[in-house]
Amino acid sequence: MAASLAVCILAALLATGTCLQCEVCTGPGKNCTGSMQTCAAGQDSCGIFLTEVIMVGIEIQSILKRCMPSSQCKAGPFSVNFGNVVTSRTIITCCMGDACKTVNVTLPPADTKPNGWSCPGCFALTTEQCREGTIQCTGAETQCIDAVGAIMTGGYPIPTVMKGCVSESMCNHLNVTSSALTGISLNLTREHCTEASAAARVAPGAAGLLFSALAGLLLLTLLS
Repeated sequence: MAASLAVCILAALLATGTCLQCEVCTGPGKNCTGSMQTCAAGQDSCGIFLTEVIMVGIEIQSILKRCMPSSQCKAGPFSVNFGNVVTSRTIITCCMGDACKTVNVTLPPADTKPNGWSCPGCFALTTEQCREGTIQCTGAETQCIDAVGAIMTGGYPIPTVMKGCVSESMCNHLNVTSSALTGISLNLTREHCTEASAAARVAPGAAGLLFSALAGLLLLTLLS
């Protein structure tokens, strides 16, 4: 912290303005409380990420506050649709310093109307268990995502395969949203977006016998 403050003081002497401090925290719900931390060079704004995950009919919201570049403030909203297993929406709100503590962030109503596009969809723990089905995209979802990564739970990575519909804003800012993709601790090792195709016959996104176990795992991760 002393080193960071020294850098801030030096920067203030060499240029106009002062170093930015943001509240940093994460937690369930629409608000969290954390310590004020000095932002690194290039992070000239405070960001609030509000994510809503709907899984097996259960809605869970989570919030993340951190330092970020102001160039990313207009990113989003982000929409992710993995079919019957999980859907997720995220918005980013930017603010400055202590003012962020009183900012009220809310998600706009979800657009669940099919938009005429479709993508392969699955959400599974391994590629062998990823039984693809075709899912209908909704709202602003015009891209298909094919991602491989790991859900972090209890300090251990659990390999995960994710395919489904996403908004174009999501594809344009994967580096911003990978950890907030579904409101869980997630590390993507591969992510690729392609344009969605015109919707054909729609089969349910298949999770097979893995569905109940995976849903339980995700709920445990989200609530931990």
